[in-house]
Amino acid sequence: MIYIGNDVRERMEMLGLSVADVADRTFLEEDAILAILNNETALEEMEEFDLSLICGVLHCREDFFSNSDAKEKDLLLASMNRGIDTVDSMNVKAKIQDFMDDFAFIEGVLSEVR
Repeated sequence: MIYIGNDVRERMEMLGLSVADVADRTFLEEDAILAILNNETALEEMEEFDLSLICGVLHCREDFFSNSDAKEKDLLLASMNRGIDTVDSMNVKAKIQDFMDDFAFIEGVLSEVR
């Protein structure tokens, strides 16, 4: 079983999110978020839709929690310790990462049409 509580907690801290924030933005109960954070719910036990909502709020891909290559390519982690990181700067980096992912998706769709 893969438990992602530490990764989720670290990501929440980077983005300045509380359990209540994540629960509100994912429409999940705070108890469900706490179960993940406390490693009471394994990655394999999570509903795919719930995981996608959590990843959306945490600005990461779903394979971030299970694939070391995906984690290495993560902009927020890769840019840590390059100057002074603040919650605001991490949120800007998260939005840049979202844009890059969206752009890659659109490029992929367009390349299939050509």
